[in-house]
Amino acid sequence: MAVSEFQRILMSLLGRHGMSIANLAEHTGYSSVLLENLLAGKSRQIPVNFFVRVADTLNLTTEEKDALVRSWAFGIERRSWPQSYEDHERQAVKRKAG
Repeated sequence: MAVSEFQRILMSLLGRHGMSIANLAEHTGYSSVLLENLLAGKSRQIPVNFFVRVADTLNLTTEEKDALVRSWAFGIERRSWPQSYEDHERQAVKRKAG
């Protein structure tokens, strides 16, 4: 199973602070099972104040918190389709030329 962008970023932040998922759960008041399910992609049911609690617990900068939120909201791993119309056009031109 591939590691999601969300999992990669959160685990990196936890490692930087010397914390485990269990530690984060304890400090944020969430269950370890909830956090493990979120990281494993088994659940998309995220508490409303999740990112605020995590950012406060890990003392994240605004940029770090934004990156974590973006990875949750838009973290589609290694897309196999173009991200924009311009990318699509470039790929079409490459196919014609190749």
